[in-house]
Amino acid sequence: PSFPYGWCLPNFLGEDADAVSWDYGMNEGNGAAGLESYVRQALMMPKSPPMFILLDMKRPRLELLQKYVNMGFLPDPVALGGRDAVNKKLLQLPETDKPPGLQKWDEWGAPKGSPGQSPWHPKKMEHELMGWMMAMHMIDAVEVALNVMEKDPNWREKVLQQNPSLGGELPAPVTDVAASGAASILHGALSTDDSSKWHMNHVSCRTSFLPNMFGNFDSIIESGVTKDEEDMLQSRDDSLFNGGWVMDVGKVERETKVKVQKYGGLGYIDMKTALYGIPSSGTLKLWLPYEISATNPVQSSGDLLAGTYFNSVVFCEVNEKRGNKECNMLSDLAFEVGGAAVAKAGVTQIKGVASYLKKDICIRLDIPKDAKLSTKGNDFGLPVDIKVSRSDVSRENGACSISHVIWEHNVGKSNNLMH
Repeated sequence: PSFPYGWCLPNFLGEDADAVSWDYGMNEGNGAAGLESYVRQALMMPKSPPMFILLDMKRPRLELLQKYVNMGFLPDPVALGGRDAVNKKLLQLPETDKPPGLQKWDEWGAPKGSPGQSPWHPKKMEHELMGWMMAMHMIDAVEVALNVMEKDPNWREKVLQQNPSLGGELPAPVTDVAASGAASILHGALSTDDSSKWHMNHVSCRTSFLPNMFGNFDSIIESGVTKDEEDMLQSRDDSLFNGGWVMDVGKVERETKVKVQKYGGLGYIDMKTALYGIPSSGTLKLWLPYEISATNPVQSSGDLLAGTYFNSVVFCEVNEKRGNKECNMLSDLAFEVGGAAVAKAGVTQIKGVASYLKKDICIRLDIPKDAKLSTKGNDFGLPVDIKVSRSDVSRENGACSISHVIWEHNVGKSNNLMH
């Protein structure tokens, strides 16, 4: 799904990414709400606006991108259709009569029987076609750029003037995500200075999914994790889960990776690792740093309310479906934020945009009114404690898992803060 990945674009792509792609159509039907939230997160990246590549041809999503072009926020997005761009009559020709790029169209690039050879996945020549279309698009742009550079020695200054950074500014959203229960961290909010403009609070992410460029989960863990040096593809012993949460992968993920290794890896570099816990694992202690100010705006945070600086915290589980008895994040986890217990009413399911096989995988925590910040040297942040509260949660039926932690900063509530 678009999320939680969309909240963690700098983690997965790097803060200096010039291009961002979207390929979640299989999980999101025909709607455009998830895509719009993803686009708005991409527009918050340091090199905004990025070149946006949509691997999809659904009409609502194409129209969404066009509206962002018309509003001046996406200068040059590309939509790639793969098989949708091919004249079907050409595919019906005898093999020797087909254009070279359409020959062997129905053959996989990997050995027969390799994982992932489902009819909805692109085969080798469809991948090559999409690569060719992107190459032609880029070559056209390079030719225009060379022409500009040859004619104008001051081209650098003029190009920068024509393509200024958006500076965090956003247009009014096209779709409505109010039903998600997390509108501000998905779409942003109206600017307090100008009712015609929208802004997005700074969003931070830590994830256990691999690979990531920065922001590894380990950086926010204080305690409560069992250290284990075993290969991630080796099954974990039950004893490891007594007294600590364990970094592990799900059953389907492990089985898939083992199958892929039989075929040389097939180029897969991702790994959906997550922290797994059961009641005997005890309390997982995290510390979420405040990350929007170049310098610490507070001299002493001992008596400061966390709600002044943090708007919400989001936890997402690994995207797997394990049956009716598996851990339910919404009801089976207990949270303490800034030293204050989070009431059940303060934990809500994020609906729609973060959904895998029709299972919503992220929850949002309100910041309790009496939650306090804590310090680590010159930095300050938000302590969060998590434990499994349902006594019969088990590994066999599906342990609780946490793969992404996202927190939304509060900007503008304190005169001390720097935007």
